[in-house]
Amino acid sequence: MTRLLVRGRILTLDRSHPVASNVLLRNGVVDAFDLDIHDDVDVLELDEGDTLQPGWRDDHVHLLSTLASRCSFDLSDTDSIDYLLQRLSNAPTGENGWIRAWGYDPSFLAEKRHPTSDELDRVTKSVPAVLHDRTGHVAVVNTAAAKALGAQSHPDGILVERQDILARTPRLGPSDLRISAQGLFSEWRRRGLVAITDATHTNDPNSIDVLGEIGDTRGAPRITAMVGADRLDGLRYGQIRRGVTIGHAKVMPGIEGATDLDELVQGAHDAGFPVAIHVMDIDTLEEALLALEASSSPVNTVDRLEHCSLALPEQLDRIRDLGVSVCTQPSFLTRRLNKYLGELSPAEHQWLWPLGSLTERNIKVTLSSDSPVVPADPSEWIEASANRPLGNHEVISEESAQRMAAVATMKPGLPADMLVIANAAGYRPLTSRN
Repeated sequence: MTRLLVRGRILTLDRSHPVASNVLLRNGVVDAFDLDIHDDVDVLELDEGDTLQPGWRDDHVHLLSTLASRCSFDLSDTDSIDYLLQRLSNAPTGENGWIRAWGYDPSFLAEKRHPTSDELDRVTKSVPAVLHDRTGHVAVVNTAAAKALGAQSHPDGILVERQDILARTPRLGPSDLRISAQGLFSEWRRRGLVAITDATHTNDPNSIDVLGEIGDTRGAPRITAMVGADRLDGLRYGQIRRGVTIGHAKVMPGIEGATDLDELVQGAHDAGFPVAIHVMDIDTLEEALLALEASSSPVNTVDRLEHCSLALPEQLDRIRDLGVSVCTQPSFLTRRLNKYLGELSPAEHQWLWPLGSLTERNIKVTLSSDSPVVPADPSEWIEASANRPLGNHEVISEESAQRMAAVATMKPGLPADMLVIANAAGYRPLTSRN
């Protein structure tokens, strides 16, 4: 039996015991706080200015897309289609003979639209090219890529939620992904991230195996992965597959060719999975609530709503009554403020990204980035939650936001590898000090 006493400022994020002077770790697990120990035990004294605390969890990311974005030509600084095309004309052709670019946002382009295949052809010529928008839900292909992918039925080259077509593009190799992962995970460690939830709706057993391989990279966070609600065969909620924990069944309403929302929710529940439903507007939230009200989640599981960016007060009451949790992205408020001010009405501003209203109803909330849409930076989520640029009535305290962002409160039973040491320079794992 190994015992380590860590002494210094211990921030537990537990309301009943928020700060401790020491914590005893037994066999790599939190055991007890504020002990007066004189017998044989190893002691780690924190440096002045250091705080031991739970690490952060990004509860909604798209890991493979994030890694792919780091291997793609970055168009996130473009503000018009002309500038996008100018930048794209300098994009390198990959070893696979394709141009891959990422990051533009049509809302931030002067034309307020996606580019078309004809426009891409002007600068890419006969080289196949695929551009992914920042959300990952839309891609644009040029004529050469459309021909290679069998997508000629989309004359403008704009593919919305057509992963079935885009899956035919040449994939990044495992070595490219692992190299990208090394840099990404290093950044995440410095930000205190120790766990993530991959919320990709196309995840299936093969995707889980790829995530497991990437998860073997040094410094990787613990990975939980949702699975597409139409791809559950051979998987079980809560099982560990190649080091990846199988999470909720992800439901994306309104995808072309998808099964009815009610059927997807009921089918996932019948298979023993709670569901996580993608919800970005009031109408979709209404559909999701009706589906959840018609089907009970399996025992000892909790359904989720992803994003919940717009909600009416009466809909929030129904979320509470259902016992559903919400995973939301408060830093969208700062990253996309101009978009909201320009595209949403004053009434919608009052309902946008509710946080205070969720906590007032005792609805469980977790925070996330939706990376690569927004960088996985917990300090940004916490700041945006406590100092909102829009809808001051939805402000929550910094302490509440920290609890929403933490992997867990520090209580007996929490593994020590979920703890980090924080100071002005950032975060580092506790395991780097013992």
